[in-house]
Amino acid sequence: MWLFIILTQILVIMTSVIFWWFIQPRRTFSKVALISAVFVINNVALVYGLTEFWYERFHVYLVVSILQGFMFYTAFIVAIGWLVLSQIFQQSLSPKLVRSTVVTVYMGVVGLAVFNAYSPVVHHLTVTTDKPLDKPMNIALVSDTHLGRWFGNRQIQKMVSLIDAQHPDVVVIAGDIMNDTTIAYDNSNMHEQLSQLRAPLGVYATLGNHDYRGYDEQIAYAIERAGIKALDSESVLLDDSVWLVGRSDDVDQTRLSAQELLTQVNTNKPVIFLEHRPSMMKEISNLPIDLHLSGHTHGGQIFPLTMLMRWFEPLIHGSKNIENTQFLVTSGYGFGPVPFRLGTRSEIWMIRLQSGV
Repeated sequence: MWLFIILTQILVIMTSVIFWWFIQPRRTFSKVALISAVFVINNVALVYGLTEFWYERFHVYLVVSILQGFMFYTAFIVAIGWLVLSQIFQQSLSPKLVRSTVVTVYMGVVGLAVFNAYSPVVHHLTVTTDKPLDKPMNIALVSDTHLGRWFGNRQIQKMVSLIDAQHPDVVVIAGDIMNDTTIAYDNSNMHEQLSQLRAPLGVYATLGNHDYRGYDEQIAYAIERAGIKALDSESVLLDDSVWLVGRSDDVDQTRLSAQELLTQVNTNKPVIFLEHRPSMMKEISNLPIDLHLSGHTHGGQIFPLTMLMRWFEPLIHGSKNIENTQFLVTSGYGFGPVPFRLGTRSEIWMIRLQSGV
């Protein structure tokens, strides 16, 4: 906790320096007022956030801090541009032009981060199994919708429209369906929109870590009411040809191992394994599982986490074949605590599962 607080104060100093350069106060009173304002606003937001650590109030602080982080990115971009123009092309820039550029770049960075968060794309992947399958199966994968304050009915409508346009046989949701609670879901009547999500072979979901913060029963009940089958260490045979196995999140201490779950199915048929996190890839790759689908990572969501997380996770985004198992980790359709994506984008995956025999 103390390390986190120290980092927040470093952020305060960085913000003060940027504002100092941008405003360039001359009088002592103005200098003191500027630094005091930055310090007070940041720490009031911090104290407010810590009163509900990692929940709604803390999310407000995260938004404030990330907007400040984007100031650092802006300062870096503009500084590089200024160095190139002044040192290489020998062009001088007026202070007024530099400040106008700073404002434009900052608005561009924030705008891009919001656009990436709210403008999903559809990716496609073809997976070939060595098991018999009479006809290909088209699977729509979404994850980390984090339905809540920042993400609601409009995005559900867009998700339903995008998935319908792809004509999937089945839709699967890899956890973190809601952002901790069902409060915003109920208050905004998201049930009406979510219940429009349909597919010929059904819609299935597993719960993620944010679904297990005291509201797991309410969340499971809410999605079941919307026509989505919650798979809690359960399996279902799709079209009498493909097994779909769903496992609860790592935080569920009672969940079964993947090997135990496979005793429920006939592994001579193609097996799709759905869970929230890609944390058990080594376990899965040693089993007769054809396709493993997960989310959780958000692909890092915001640079530089998009790069740093690669040091700690075997796969944070995209597909990878290990042994005979195809792994797919989606960066998610929603975004969690903060409505920004930089270096990633909201997405839906369409997977075509076909036989090679």
